[in-house]
Amino acid sequence: MMLLLQWLVVILCLQIEEAVSTDSKVPLTVIGTVGKSVILPLKISSDKIRTIVWLSHNSLATVDVNEQNSHIIITDSKYYGRLKIFRESNYSLQINNLTTEDENYYKGQITIESQGQSETLIQEYFLHIYEELRKPQITVNFTGPENGTCNVILLCSLEKEGKNVTYNWISLKDGEEDTAYEGPNLTVSWRPGESEPNFICRVTNPISSQRSQPIPSSGLCTGASSRNYVMLIVGIVIAVVLCVAIMVGSIFWKKKRQGFIQYSPNNVQQQGAATEGNTVYAQVNHPYRQKAATLLETSAYDKLI
Repeated sequence: MMLLLQWLVVILCLQIEEAVSTDSKVPLTVIGTVGKSVILPLKISSDKIRTIVWLSHNSLATVDVNEQNSHIIITDSKYYGRLKIFRESNYSLQINNLTTEDENYYKGQITIESQGQSETLIQEYFLHIYEELRKPQITVNFTGPENGTCNVILLCSLEKEGKNVTYNWISLKDGEEDTAYEGPNLTVSWRPGESEPNFICRVTNPISSQRSQPIPSSGLCTGASSRNYVMLIVGIVIAVVLCVAIMVGSIFWKKKRQGFIQYSPNNVQQQGAATEGNTVYAQVNHPYRQKAATLLETSAYDKLI
């Protein structure tokens, strides 16, 4: 029985050692910000370092170390003017003016000399790049009142979201903050006149956090009522304008049918008419009536002949 326990202890120790060894190979997580700088640290005694080769997709730079000084040779053109070596920090690598394209795996191959022998050590990193967040924007959607209850959906959004962004709604009541809900959308229901807190949307990523302006819940239902009132007024005005247009069009059409827009009879004044024998004389101002009178006179004259 004791022998079995000893074997179990040995196996457990070996598993623990293997787990520690595995964890030591996990890349070091480094977080950077767009437009700023980040350092990939080396945790090796600097007096033993002879050369360092920095790699990502390919070789970035080579650092030649000696007792007098050290110099860096950049081997990737997209890093020209952006790399710096810190001798006081064990020749750690600094990358300046970060972009989202710099997010990647990085590896440092360090050659050291110990007791007259050379040895190569490897340190791995994963560089995450984030952008600083801007203030979120709030959109208010009214879903319509039900039984006197105001129902509102608050939508929180960012112009440029990026990755690993979390949304939280915070309620402000009596000067105290309380997380009301997690997520970009918040549904709020209450009756007008009830005491409700103000709401703030907070957005967060690993490097920054921003808040929206407080949204007073008491004004949301008022806003919905005002909007409905304005829409009602606009609808009434449009209906009145349509009715007036229909009435005017109907009157115009009837007058046209009755000859209202033709020549008025008042414009035609009969100057006089006389009948002498079979000849008829008529004087009219209208050209069409003048032509008719002339034809009538000619016809009577032909009969006499």
